[in-house]
Amino acid sequence: MTLFFLEAYEHVHKNKAQQYEQMSLAIDNKVKETEPGMLIHAQTKVSETEQEVVYRWLEVFEKYEDLQTHLQSEFVQAHIKNVNDGVVCAPTELVVYCDWDEAQKSPWRESLGEALTFAPLVNAFFR
Repeated sequence: MTLFFLEAYEHVHKNKAQQYEQMSLAIDNKVKETEPGMLIHAQTKVSETEQEVVYRWLEVFEKYEDLQTHLQSEFVQAHIKNVNDGVVCAPTELVVYCDWDEAQKSPWRESLGEALTFAPLVNAFFR
């Protein structure tokens, strides 16, 4: 399995943006401390309106199993629970960029449902 990455988009109530950014810094530090297979964990602000701020997490994993480690982390689970307690105003959107076959994609589709999509790659290479 080759390197792959994920984008996670979180839509945050504008009046909760400062709280969310503090929560994000805390989870970023925990991921850095506890997940050696997470090669890049970077957050950016994608857009802002009067009602919401959209943030993007770029997450680059060393191997397939590192995504499972990340999603099952007690710290990540707590972060998800906390942001879903009135901080976000829409479901998180996950987009995975990878060269996986359908057998590798299937369990993720089953467990994450509509929140997860696989980028429809036209051209790409993964080392």
